[in-house]
Amino acid sequence: MLLDSLKDFEWYNEPKDVRFNETGMSVVCQEKTDFWQSAAHHFSKDDGHFFFSESKGDFCLIVKWVLDKPAESFSQCGIMLRADSQNWFKFGTMAENEDSPKLGSSLTKLGSSDWAVVNLSKPIKEMWYKLVRNQDDYIAYYSEDGIIYKQHRLFFLPAEMGKIKVGVYAASPQQKEFIANLEILDLVA
Repeated sequence: MLLDSLKDFEWYNEPKDVRFNETGMSVVCQEKTDFWQSAAHHFSKDDGHFFFSESKGDFCLIVKWVLDKPAESFSQCGIMLRADSQNWFKFGTMAENEDSPKLGSSLTKLGSSDWAVVNLSKPIKEMWYKLVRNQDDYIAYYSEDGIIYKQHRLFFLPAEMGKIKVGVYAASPQQKEFIANLEILDLVA
């Protein structure tokens, strides 16, 4: 990934420690950061790190995250899109511990987050994500090799929400330090 391709991207909750190079970026997530909304329980976390560009139309986002060590303590990195703090989607790698890797996604509408999980058979060090928008429909995919993608989720967000912010996210709800390395970020509108 060349740095020139990132000129239209910006941060929401920029991490204190992020390094860019010609192949991507390395993010050190701050502890106790997350994206989660629960209107019923009066709980809100909107302080994870999100690197995004804005889009009005259809797009295809492809991302590859590489971990220094397998995810644990619910540390996470993946793809995200946001209309606002009450309406967004995140999809990433996470685990309670190194031996229970998962892919988890959360669709938040009107301030309430849901949760969908795929258990993985082994700890992972790298994962590809693809998010496709076709009008108001979105399809999220994942791949362990960057060649064969499996569909994880299809969901709907209405277009009247205006511009959608789309990009990558990372968060560390419990762990003190979590390092994730982004190697590919390709957004085609």
